[in-house]
Amino acid sequence: MLSFHDAIFRLHDKLQVSIPKLDLKAHDLIVLIGQNGSGKTAVARALAGELELISGTAPTGVHAQLVSFEKQQQLFAADFALRNTDNGTAKEEQGITGEDLLSGLDQKSVNEAVIALNAAALLKRPIRTLSGGEGRRILLIQALGAKPELLVFDTPFDALDSATRVQLLEIIAYIHKNYELPLVLIVNRADEIPKELTALGIISNLAISRLDSKEALLQDPQAQSLLYCARLPALDLPAAPAKLALLPLPPGPLVQMKKLNICYERPIFQDFDFTVNPGEHWQITGPNGAGKSTLLSLITGDNPLVYANDVTVFGIRRGSGESIWDIKKYIGYVSGSLHLDYRVSAPVINVLLSGFYDSIGLYQQPGDEELKLARQWLTLINLQDQEKKSFKSLSFGQQRLLLIARALVKQPPLLILDEPLQGLDAYGRALVQAFISYVMARGKTSVLFVSHHQEDAPSGITHRLSFIPRPDGSFALQATCLRQSA
Repeated sequence: MLSFHDAIFRLHDKLQVSIPKLDLKAHDLIVLIGQNGSGKTAVARALAGELELISGTAPTGVHAQLVSFEKQQQLFAADFALRNTDNGTAKEEQGITGEDLLSGLDQKSVNEAVIALNAAALLKRPIRTLSGGEGRRILLIQALGAKPELLVFDTPFDALDSATRVQLLEIIAYIHKNYELPLVLIVNRADEIPKELTALGIISNLAISRLDSKEALLQDPQAQSLLYCARLPALDLPAAPAKLALLPLPPGPLVQMKKLNICYERPIFQDFDFTVNPGEHWQITGPNGAGKSTLLSLITGDNPLVYANDVTVFGIRRGSGESIWDIKKYIGYVSGSLHLDYRVSAPVINVLLSGFYDSIGLYQQPGDEELKLARQWLTLINLQDQEKKSFKSLSFGQQRLLLIARALVKQPPLLILDEPLQGLDAYGRALVQAFISYVMARGKTSVLFVSHHQEDAPSGITHRLSFIPRPDGSFALQATCLRQSA
């Protein structure tokens, strides 16, 4: 048994994590929920032995494995550092691969996990080329291959497609039944709670505040509010400052792709045509690795293959000598890869203000009007008391809310949202859905919305682009008009 009794852990100089009482036995499956900013990741780190114990009792010398977004972010940082050294080796040019992460581990466990998660094709690829969900699968395999004595999952379902989420639930159930180790699973959604759980708990104020049976805890109004989205009343979002207004775009499509051809290990797009007109709002669906993020990166100009194809954005043909900022200033953008790459330690209010100037970090002196509007946005996302704190000090969900607000501050002509609700609690998801519905209803912003959860789509979607798997591993693309755009 792994026992925590009145355990207090040091998080920072002024913050502590508390686990009053928790006994973890072999085959236990403990599920924890909590709102954004409640300390879910801090509790996960404490359970995994990553924080210093300053009082009470907690297990020592336990081989624990933690799977989390922060681990994924650390991996991307290590890969970036490797590829930016000056030794000139082939490995530095390639970067870290899945095979690198799995070498030296128990190969039987690794092989079982690779098969279960359908990840064989990912192992030789550099991790920077993987989608967020594909990268998460590699981390899960690494954790299972380490044969831990305690396995802690911090929101592992985020960024996974529906089929992989089902597979992961099956893997968790299998481990729970067949391995003599306890599992702790932190989730944001009711459908991520395994049926086999031993107990359900709530995290609040950096502590496990309650632990009970699922049946008893789900009667608690606090638990219900954490798991189930309630639609919010209509919002009135702040308008962008007039002095920062963008010049009108030329008439015609916002995005037009003709005969698009992209091929990596397999063809991604073959003679694909795609057009986004003003007033259209597209939901883009498909499995991890299908090509959704590739499509979006061609629009933003972050994929160099855009210059080998016929892609026109806002009336500007890519590769015609344009500045990338001529296009990006008209786009609001949020994605898992942006979040992974967002390493700034700037104050929260500066991150939001940078959205007015399309920069990572703030390099201009904002005026009183911009500061006033930024504070209105911080109030909307409940970060008004955090404006001077470092972006890195926020929880994952709070960071994601801030990046969404940053994308929305100018209410741009095109809003690209790649899994924007990843890591958000029920309230945060409902809030962002209301934000997106608001800008769509006003008719000035077109939206491209990617999500693996059908229920996440905001009201107002007019079209759907679906990546449909074929038997040979490729994908067919199907565009559907759901209703006429405004």
